[in-house]
Amino acid sequence: MSTLLGLDLGASAMKLATGDRSGVSQIASVLLPSDLVRDHKMVSEEAVAQEVKNALREQHMKKRPCAVVIPAESAIVRRLTVPYMSPEQLRVNLPYEFHDFVQGDKDQYFYDYAVVAVGEGREGEDGKEEPPTLDLLAAATRKETIAAYRRMLRLAGMKLVRAVPECLAYGNLLRAKLEQHPEEYRGECAVVDLGHQSVRLHIYQNGVYNTTRTIELGGRSLDAIIADTAGVDPHLATGYKMSNYQGAQEISACRELYSRVAVEIMRAVNFYGFNTPDADLRDLYLSGGLANVTALREELERTLQLTLHPIDELCPGGLSGPETSYCAAAMGVLLQGNGR
Repeated sequence: MSTLLGLDLGASAMKLATGDRSGVSQIASVLLPSDLVRDHKMVSEEAVAQEVKNALREQHMKKRPCAVVIPAESAIVRRLTVPYMSPEQLRVNLPYEFHDFVQGDKDQYFYDYAVVAVGEGREGEDGKEEPPTLDLLAAATRKETIAAYRRMLRLAGMKLVRAVPECLAYGNLLRAKLEQHPEEYRGECAVVDLGHQSVRLHIYQNGVYNTTRTIELGGRSLDAIIADTAGVDPHLATGYKMSNYQGAQEISACRELYSRVAVEIMRAVNFYGFNTPDADLRDLYLSGGLANVTALREELERTLQLTLHPIDELCPGGLSGPETSYCAAAMGVLLQGNGR
């Protein structure tokens, strides 16, 4: 079982993890220069490659075959129910299932799927036998997105061997725990990624991905408030935020933002419950940089009336601490193959 490097390239930081399907041995999070990644794309593949090499050297991590996390905005992931067909037929038909979701020519995308369940044939209302069905978890990603990662990693002296959408990387963590402790992790839960550009609520049922809700508020909103209040550059404000320098996290405008985030998450949970029969979503796992902001966690606890967990509880190898909230997806991509 070969050791891989997991890479989650975000808007403000890169997250790294070393390990394999059996566990994770090392993690690290490194801030990136401003605007090196913009609108979920690398502005300069050469500059990003240099940052990756610098980070590996500074963190005493080796170059290895690389598994990358595809940002939520760069991958389309759907649950599909289709008539039963062979793998060859699925490969032909899958692009058409994404017709309403992809932009441009369908041939500009890579497609992949996993079979979640096989439905038995049954008698329809007209008395005719209906064919068996396939419940699929399917994904589409632009070929150029994958090609950009491949080029960047080649410049950094590494090879791309795996690319996994963010929601499925978190799902790998959940499924690994479900296999170890089925009674404890069975049912519905969500991973709340409190990221730099947005907050994403990824919802799972028995460890299998269901849907995502996105809230257009994030760490950069907090940085802007702190920068305006302290009269500093937004990139410097990021450091103020994470170290809580001079109580930056507790200023009144920041607390107002925490309240907005909490209310929007509550609305997303309620919307899911309204549209999902028999929904029973009670547990949220907090990930991302803002999961380390104490005042935000306290506001979420007051507002949501759900059970909140640190993402540490899902991470392999007993890893815990502030770094795990950043690096959870980078760890999850290493576990691909442990589940859907």
